[in-house]
Amino acid sequence: MVELYEPKFQHKDWIDNQDRVQAGGDNGLNDRFHRLEDEFSGLARNQINPIIRNLTKPVMHLTLVPVLAPSPNPNAGGAPLPAWSQAVDMVEKPSGQTEAHGFMSIVLPDGVKVTSLLMTGRIPNSSPAVVSAVLKSREINNSGGSVTLLTASKLGEAAPSQGVEITNDRQRYFLLLDVMRADVNESVAVYCVQLTYE
Repeated sequence: MVELYEPKFQHKDWIDNQDRVQAGGDNGLNDRFHRLEDEFSGLARNQINPIIRNLTKPVMHLTLVPVLAPSPNPNAGGAPLPAWSQAVDMVEKPSGQTEAHGFMSIVLPDGVKVTSLLMTGRIPNSSPAVVSAVLKSREINNSGGSVTLLTASKLGEAAPSQGVEITNDRQRYFLLLDVMRADVNESVAVYCVQLTYE
């Protein structure tokens, strides 16, 4: 909590032809200006700077190497969709497949606002493949369906948001990572997904 400001410096008027204005001494210019300095320092330290800190929240990044579970196929009784090939620090579309799908749970600090979603990776320049990272949420009691909050659909290009507020007391959050329409033998990889928040 910011302290209420109570002025400590009070100027005592000099009187013409009575007070001698001088640099030193209890009533001198140096003493009065040093007391003014102390007043401004206390004002900055105890009132102004705490307010500025509360108004300006730092920008933070959560960078995740995808560690994905296979996505179930809603049209095939829960059998998994074609999965990504998991490496230590990335996922790749397996050779011989035109698509790959997966999901992972994520945890963000409660009350922050997600301002962008970025994914990095590798895809041939002429590839017809469509890669996407989707941030979704669902009620913690599983009521209702999942809600799409933010989608990144280009590697290396952040998808901006108006500020998705994280409410961990009511929602759980997860990422879907998909590639579709890729050529069978082309190499497609996702290195990381990064969420920016404040």
